[in-house]
Amino acid sequence: MLNFQRSEQQIIVSDLELSKDYYSTIFGIKGTDSKFIDEQKKLALTLVQAADVSEIHPKKLLPEVYGFVDTVEELYSLYLTYRENGALFAFNPRDTYDNGQRAKEFAIRDLDGYIIAFKTMSPNNDESFVK
Repeated sequence: MLNFQRSEQQIIVSDLELSKDYYSTIFGIKGTDSKFIDEQKKLALTLVQAADVSEIHPKKLLPEVYGFVDTVEELYSLYLTYRENGALFAFNPRDTYDNGQRAKEFAIRDLDGYIIAFKTMSPNNDESFVK
């Protein structure tokens, strides 16, 4: 089961209709107007049309939204699903550390450069976790 931290994030986009199509396709959820909510994954995004492209300010390398998955198997399953759905990746699954604990993560980049990352933490800092 996926266990995401609920992140309700407003994202200013250059083309609302194109972004809505991208998010619907990648995440497999339908938005109502410009809000995308997936209660199972606790993911909530609101897309807002920019009046001018100068309003678009994605963090260069940092995620706008971070989700956490229970196991490394679930992380890879999610990664493969998003890859099959045509996601643009900021980075593929990689080993990392979070507050000294082993972790594995990947991230998707949207059409305006916003990054949405997914991570799983190693149970008990298990050495076999990092493949």
